[in-house]
Amino acid sequence: MSKKLKIGVNGRFFCQPFTGIGRYTLNIFPELAKLYPELDFIIAIPKKLPSDLFEKLEGQSNLHFKIIPENILLKAIHPGFAKADWEKKRLSKFFRKENVDLIHLPYPALFERITGVPVAMTVHDTIPWSDALYAHRNWLSGVYNRATLRACQETDQIMAVSQESAKEIGQLSGLENREVEVISLAGEMSGMKKEEDSDAGQIFERLGIASTDNYLFYMGGYDQRKNVHRLVDIFLKEIAPTSDWKLVLGGSPVLKNSLFKTIDLSKSIYANRVISTGFLDNKDLMMLYKQAWAYFSLTTREGFNLPLLEALTLGCPAIVSDLPIHHEVAGDTPFFISLEETDNKIGQTIRALQENADEYNKLKLRTAEFARIAQDKYSWPKSAQKLGKIYLKLLK
Repeated sequence: MSKKLKIGVNGRFFCQPFTGIGRYTLNIFPELAKLYPELDFIIAIPKKLPSDLFEKLEGQSNLHFKIIPENILLKAIHPGFAKADWEKKRLSKFFRKENVDLIHLPYPALFERITGVPVAMTVHDTIPWSDALYAHRNWLSGVYNRATLRACQETDQIMAVSQESAKEIGQLSGLENREVEVISLAGEMSGMKKEEDSDAGQIFERLGIASTDNYLFYMGGYDQRKNVHRLVDIFLKEIAPTSDWKLVLGGSPVLKNSLFKTIDLSKSIYANRVISTGFLDNKDLMMLYKQAWAYFSLTTREGFNLPLLEALTLGCPAIVSDLPIHHEVAGDTPFFISLEETDNKIGQTIRALQENADEYNKLKLRTAEFARIAQDKYSWPKSAQKLGKIYLKLLK
């Protein structure tokens, strides 16, 4: 019997399943393991997985998790030093010891070349390299981002999560002539069992939302490019004074640094109409999408925008910024908002949609049609199958 080929995986984001990259790793590698039983996935993680996540994954015999701890002395000096050392030195040593046949980096990370072992990297967006706010927010991040760009240039295969992201990758210095494979993200909740109305009531009660409330729902990150502070300002100044609606903010900041702008509600008399949920599990998230009047996002840049896809797939109409990536992911389904408009104009536009039942029903019909086809178009098994074929090509 021929030995199984080994895929070495930087599994750092398995330990951060609440992030976009975490959800990518958590969904695509179990599907890969099912589709390609002839491959062994050797997944390095820096610490123990949450117990519920480990129980979910341990049943797949070709997923092998190994804890490779970070250097605690470097971590005490600065977490960034420990991260860089873990990616480049500790994982290289581990993958050499495991005699892996291919290395997959599910996010732009440092690595040390092992002779004869191809390296594939998934790039979700180019923001850390192309947006000065992110690329140089401090001297250490600047050094690290330049190093990861060089690492990307040295890989054997680059994968993007959208055509728009692939286009942006091709505009970066040193990557102009590289072939970039596009492997889309997919939603997690379309196949979940629908919850009973009583369960929805319990979820809403826990979050302080009445089942009769109309609310706009945001789900996503909270760093500056996500524009959540502007979204909140528009709600408080332009929408709340003329309605009894609420704004529900799903998720919470993952990091604490200069990229996060604090949302101050203390000066608004409508502050109690803005509900911050904190972390949401998939059951709660699904019900919030399904009951929302609309998903609302004014993000300025995205590599894909998974919450938009999930909202539409669950039948939740979407009001989103007019970005090329949103058109790529969702076609003409959402209600698009130009970020060039004033806050007052955006508020007027949303209020007009609230008052125009015919237009809103058209939006709902477009959303229902998108939901009908999206589950087939965006599928983790299909994405995993495409990624597996790339592995096999590189292994030859």
